[in-house]
Amino acid sequence: MASNGKHKTLEREFEDLLLDVLDQDYDLAVRRRDDTLERRRRDLATLTFSYRWSGPREARAVVRIEGARDFKAILPVDASSPEEMRRSAEDCESLVLFLSEHLESKRGKSLAAAAEGAIRWGRRDDD
Repeated sequence: MASNGKHKTLEREFEDLLLDVLDQDYDLAVRRRDDTLERRRRDLATLTFSYRWSGPREARAVVRIEGARDFKAILPVDASSPEEMRRSAEDCESLVLFLSEHLESKRGKSLAAAAEGAIRWGRRDDD
């Protein structure tokens, strides 16, 4: 079995790949929970990750979305090679579908709050 440090490295690599796929391929605004919050971006989905390792290079990633208690995506992770790791990150259809609906709902709520004057919308003075 790989060491805990090796698993942490593989987990971080998978998370980076998954966030890149969600952002670049699907244009979804996401961030890792422990990343710094970018205040200028509205309607970000914050993701948390946990892992269940079944072998030195095989795991299940459990991805949750902050604010969506009833949802979790369980993604298989094959860390046997960089290509397989990338393929694992790209195999996230259920997460993409839910995130799309979640972010659309979040944006609708933000726009309604802006229309009511509860929040400011648009460019900031320091932009």
